[in-house]
Amino acid sequence: MLKKIQNIFFIVNNIEKSSKEFSLFFSRSPTFKGFSNELGIKIHNFNVGNLGVGLIDTYKEGLWSKKILDFKKDKHEGFFGFNFMSEDPKITYSDLKEKNICLGDFHKITFEDNNSNTFHSYLFSIDQDLISNLNVSISGSNRFLIENKKNSSDKMVKSINQVVINTTNLDEMINLFEKNLQIRLALDKTFKEWSGRMLFFRINGITIEVVEGDKVNNLAEYYGIGWHTDDFNSCYRSLISKGFELSEVRKGRKPGTLVSTLKNSMLGIPTILIGLEGEVF
Repeated sequence: MLKKIQNIFFIVNNIEKSSKEFSLFFSRSPTFKGFSNELGIKIHNFNVGNLGVGLIDTYKEGLWSKKILDFKKDKHEGFFGFNFMSEDPKITYSDLKEKNICLGDFHKITFEDNNSNTFHSYLFSIDQDLISNLNVSISGSNRFLIENKKNSSDKMVKSINQVVINTTNLDEMINLFEKNLQIRLALDKTFKEWSGRMLFFRINGITIEVVEGDKVNNLAEYYGIGWHTDDFNSCYRSLISKGFELSEVRKGRKPGTLVSTLKNSMLGIPTILIGLEGEVF
């Protein structure tokens, strides 16, 4: 049904300023700069390994404009949502309707870049109450993911490792993600050290990590993000040389990995860097 997560979206107040900061962090330029009249957004998209990272802001009335304005009233900037790719979104839409999943309307969306090139995609949202704050959508393949063969340095952030979600209703998340969306549940475990339950859903090399929270209502909320690099030590040093503040390096939960927290997290999103252990610091 769903092939992969193909985009994540961050809301920004100043798209040009944030685009420069993310260009520095990713060591690459956006592959797409443009807008969608139907969604009411302008967007700068970065191709980061296994998905597109879209910085978005509203510029006119559209399908996403009210959600973005409401988000800004509460959080100003931050993690807005993500988009699954379906090979046939019309069939996926019908299948989910038959399962009584609450969905938004089916829309044809046009994206236009700053050189007036256009492409189209079909898109709909998943409007289940539990994930209403996650702004999850499904669409066909889009052209944001333009391969940039120049981006080959081991010092770079190569891909997304995990998206972290916090909720008190983990069983309902299993029902939605595993049973209805058919995303593989790789882990369901309660950790004694912090008396909490954790779920790992995996799709196209990305982990959707759901942690049991005690300070949120039943609605799921984004809690953080993890970026992967092939050469942790080189990437760590490179980011520090660019002015990013990172915590001391620590062992990751997965054997052979190293982790560091980005102290001056961009857009207020808790962020970690994770990679394979190499030379000793």
